Amino acid sequence: MSAQPALQTTPSAHHPRRPRIALMGEFSAGKSTLANLLLGQSVSPVKVTATQLPPVWYTLGDPAVLRIDNSGAELPIAANDLDAVSHKETQAVRIQLQAEVLEFCDVIDMPGTSDPNMPQDIWERMLARVDGVIWCTPATQAWRQSEAALWEGLPAALHDNSLLLITRMDKLQTEKDRDRVVARVRHETHGLFSKALPISLLEALADPENPDTLQRCGADLFVESLVELVENLGTPSHDRGPVSFAPIKQGTAPVSAAQTAPAPAPAAACSDGVVPRRVVPKRVRRPQQPGPQASA
Repeated sequence: MSAQPALQTTPSAHHPRRPRIALMGEFSAGKSTLANLLLGQSVSPVKVTATQLPPVWYTLGDPAVLRIDNSGAELPIAANDLDAVSHKETQAVRIQLQAEVLEFCDVIDMPGTSDPNMPQDIWERMLARVDGVIWCTPATQAWRQSEAALWEGLPAALHDNSLLLITRMDKLQTEKDRDRVVARVRHETHGLFSKALPISLLEALADPENPDTLQRCGADLFVESLVELVENLGTPSHDRGPVSFAPIKQGTAPVSAAQTAPAPAPAAACSDGVVPRRVVPKRVRRPQQPGPQASA
């Protein structure tokens, strides 16, 4: 593989960069549905070939979609062309938009980790620059051995700054089944995440203005936990300059996230001296445009 030039995202001196939260998990675990829920609009494609799309980085700004190619050039593309983007020619897609959650953190929708045709370094380069992770695991196949093996091999510094989200809880038939799955997953992941939380993403998307629905499906508890996570991260003190990927030479192994991930940053106030109290609305807003249906 040829060398990969740097992807530039330089923060303002007056606005230190926001914490970066990566959405991770195996293919079709609900990551893109979760991104749409957080952003309050259908911008993340939920039906894309597993081997195709590179990391999608959502950041606050005037609406724009940029493809960062292998030369490091940022090329504007139309939003409806996302399904034609391939990781073979693209390091990442950067989507700028206005969303409340992006005022306090960037959201990075990572490729699924379970596809053998998706090179690991595609998401590993990005993982070395994130501050926390939300790992999605579907309740019907919760916390597979492949997930456990991959997560336990990642930097231990991520464990305290990450949430495990058990998605597709609506697919389990009885309350007893749901309680059993949650108890097992929490036991098996003890010490690997700050919290393990059940959620039905499709239920939250279907009725985002109803507080009873949001409480019942687990969205409210997830929002509170995400707020707590971002508050604990504060304003990251590391990596204030441009984001860069280490060059990858043909025939050499990529630098692993474990080797390059920064140490966890202490909690700190934002540029105005106040730690944000909320990162997403308590009432998750209905997407502005209906997106494709997908299991979550």
